[in-house]
Amino acid sequence: MEKIKKIYAKHEGRLIWLILILAAGLRFWQIDSRDFWYDEAFTGIAVKEKFHDMMVMIVNDVHPPLYYWTVKIFASFFNYSVFGIRLFSAIFGVFAVWAVYLFARELFDRRTALWAALIAAISPFAIQYSQEARMYVMLVFFILIAAYFFVRGLKTGKTKYFLWWGFFTALAALTHYMGIIFAVVYYPVYVAWHIISEKIYEQKLSWKMAAEFLPSRQILAGYAVAFLIFFPWVPTFLHHLLNQGNNLEWVVPASLGDIFWNIQMFIFGTPKGEMSSGMANPNEFWGVANNTAVGIITIFFVAITFYLYKKRKDKEKITAILMLSIGFLFVVYILSLLGKRFFVARYLMPGAYFLFVYLGLWLANVRLRTAMYALVIYVTLMLSFQPYYYSQGWNLLQKDLPKYEGDHFYILNSFDYVIGKYYLGAGRLTLYNIDWPQYDPSYWAAIGPTLKKTEDINDIRNDPKALIIFNGQPNLKRRDDADFDPTKFTNVAQYKNIGLYRFGR
Repeated sequence: MEKIKKIYAKHEGRLIWLILILAAGLRFWQIDSRDFWYDEAFTGIAVKEKFHDMMVMIVNDVHPPLYYWTVKIFASFFNYSVFGIRLFSAIFGVFAVWAVYLFARELFDRRTALWAALIAAISPFAIQYSQEARMYVMLVFFILIAAYFFVRGLKTGKTKYFLWWGFFTALAALTHYMGIIFAVVYYPVYVAWHIISEKIYEQKLSWKMAAEFLPSRQILAGYAVAFLIFFPWVPTFLHHLLNQGNNLEWVVPASLGDIFWNIQMFIFGTPKGEMSSGMANPNEFWGVANNTAVGIITIFFVAITFYLYKKRKDKEKITAILMLSIGFLFVVYILSLLGKRFFVARYLMPGAYFLFVYLGLWLANVRLRTAMYALVIYVTLMLSFQPYYYSQGWNLLQKDLPKYEGDHFYILNSFDYVIGKYYLGAGRLTLYNIDWPQYDPSYWAAIGPTLKKTEDINDIRNDPKALIIFNGQPNLKRRDDADFDPTKFTNVAQYKNIGLYRFGR
């Protein structure tokens, strides 16, 4: 252990580069091995469109535009492939690890920063969303950089840092609307920092003391910069806020215990390749129920919180990092109680990275031997996840498309239609919704008015070039559509979970 301490002391300044190399390797490895799921397919469809048509899709959806603007330019150099679109996220995933280091070093010290960056580098949750064609890790990067300048402003009182904080806060809000909610969290952090660092709580209560809780000119200047940059998008934001609420009806109302349920996801991740609808669950351990794991994690976090508050004198900093992590989750939970359903692990991703800083602070304050044991246990637990199947067939089918030149593909539900639209192109697709043939999903932002659909099974039966796509094995039981009988189909080809079938034997 003494040798490790000497090596650490000698190369402490260089370790961040090793951590960034590790982060890059974990994020770039097998980046295109699994298929796009529904949300990623939406991204792929959007960036393939002309700029105007892409903007129409974004407005009809519920997200701001910055991610789509930038990934469209970047992925164009890779022909909008799965690899190219996900590579953009992976690069920001590495940037986010670097940003964690910068923030933690500014708030605490280099040792904490290195531990925090290492946890961010190997976290299954951080790796997974650094390999998804979505905006979440880009949001995290902007929030971390904004928080870095916010802390510098708190420590120095210089206005320029608050202006930079406002600038990156605006970029976060233009990446995902959770950036707006996170912007609200900074003010309580400012108040708590002010109260604790200046020991205002020791003063006698008076009306004059209330003035201490008002925002400073620097804080107001930062918020003003953020608002001015975001202002051109305000009309669309209000449209989304007032008219697109139904897009989040699938989100389950949150309970207070979901805060620690999501902390488990932050630390141990969720199964790769989420379902197209529904809430994610944490990765499961062999022989350990998730409720048991959540209970252990809750006890652990309470214990290290007591430990850190007792050991360290900079309680304003500990309070700040708790508010930026757990406090952010609590704010979103309160919104859920008010009917605003945003409590989804991937939406809460910024809180995960500040939680990594909190864990890094604990590891930096225990003995090195204890920290190393904790790291070994963490990696061992990650290796004990139960295996989880994820889709790979769409990627394989896309590579084999020349074999099916001239064939017409029939998709059997609206979610698979969106995925198929990215991989195969809308021109070759027809929707035959077996569970609800009369349902028209053309109002979906990812589908649009160009949708071709049929409610007559004879259209497929009489089409000599018809290929029916099953995502999974065909169900031999009759579906809601009694005319649809998979026992009469012939399997033409099988690409992992994606099967191609024709009528007749």
